[in-house]
Amino acid sequence: MKIYKYILSFLFAFAVLNCEGYTEGINESPNAFILASSDLLIGQVQLAFMQHMGSNNARYTSVFTNQFSGGDRQYLTLNTYSPNRGNYNDMWFDTYIDGINNARIIIEDENAGDLVKGVAEIIRGVLFADLALLYGDIPFTQASNSSEFPHPVYDSQSSVINGALSLIVSGISKVGDASITDGFGGNRLAGSTWKEAANTLAARYSLANGDYSAAISFANNGISARENDLTTLHGTSQENRNLYYQFIVDERQDYLVASDSHLVQLLDGTTARALNTPGDNLRFANYFLKEDTRTLINTNSDGRFSQTSSFPLASYYENQLILAEAKFQTNDEAGARTHLNNVRAELRVQFASDAVGFPDSSASGNDLLMHILEEKYITLVGEIVTFHDLRRTRNFIGVPNKTTGSTGASDFPQRFLYPQSEVDTNENVPSPLPEFFSTTELLGRSY
Repeated sequence: MKIYKYILSFLFAFAVLNCEGYTEGINESPNAFILASSDLLIGQVQLAFMQHMGSNNARYTSVFTNQFSGGDRQYLTLNTYSPNRGNYNDMWFDTYIDGINNARIIIEDENAGDLVKGVAEIIRGVLFADLALLYGDIPFTQASNSSEFPHPVYDSQSSVINGALSLIVSGISKVGDASITDGFGGNRLAGSTWKEAANTLAARYSLANGDYSAAISFANNGISARENDLTTLHGTSQENRNLYYQFIVDERQDYLVASDSHLVQLLDGTTARALNTPGDNLRFANYFLKEDTRTLINTNSDGRFSQTSSFPLASYYENQLILAEAKFQTNDEAGARTHLNNVRAELRVQFASDAVGFPDSSASGNDLLMHILEEKYITLVGEIVTFHDLRRTRNFIGVPNKTTGSTGASDFPQRFLYPQSEVDTNENVPSPLPEFFSTTELLGRSY
């Protein structure tokens, strides 16, 4: 009997060893991968870019700038300037993790080509710059490296902008003349070339930095025609629709409206324009819909925010208006008027109007600056950059705040709040926490 016991023990041990070998890795999916190819991962970075510029960040800033209005529930708190740190958790996380962190992985990938690295550098720079303008000081030098820096330090707003511009410039040097679609834009983005788009984006952040000469230099190489705009692409499928449309129609009806907004009143004639523009009735119909006593955002097929409407990430209009303002600030009023009137001429084309509907400006001095900045406020509807502009120019055009109607420089929101998730987990978050109406280093300067 002993020999049988030995044989059974041997067979049992043999079976166990073989079973361990056979079942090793059984719970690992053969379809799972540890790291995606950079050529694939760049799509996630671009989606994060699109989301940052066209989703919650854009909707919040459009309420704060009085282009739109909060109509219900959470958005009523935006309309009454009653912030909640928890509202910013996802916006901060998505930009850092899906955008900035994934871009870093691509940039550090030894097997990635220059083109994909260049696109990643451009978008990483843009996301850093935009976060800094929204929040103030943010993690930059130690960002998106949680294994080495679990509690990243906060860098100053100005140093982040400068670092972000360096990333964009490095990206420009790598992308050559690649088109948006050839440069991994695919079915997500449209436009001319990454170089043109990136120069306009660099001009945007140079303007925010108060460097008018750099803004002019970048914008001179920026988007040269409206058909070259860097825009998002959308379709009719549930997850591919215009992000404003998704929110207004598919997800949160009546949360975001336009009733009594300053932009509505400028376009319907309730508030006089600095530059008389009879064609504003055409823009009103493109942007808005009247419904009884309410004004809604136009999501119809002919509307600015329709299901399939593209959304601008960088545009000819913005590029021309950057040149107009920067040249005005460097004592070139003739050049400033030329660029403003380039925009007016293109508006005549866009809205099938004429010089009666969109007359040129012949203004000078502060009247000319008012024409430039008001035109930008109206034309870049729903874009985050308008929030940057109002704070940067100390509300030069006098947009009324939503709670009192006053038009001072600091009586409307000056920054996004650091998210509650960051306050709870990062010991290096600024202390004391800056308040909703506290100006930031760059955008709180005199203008």
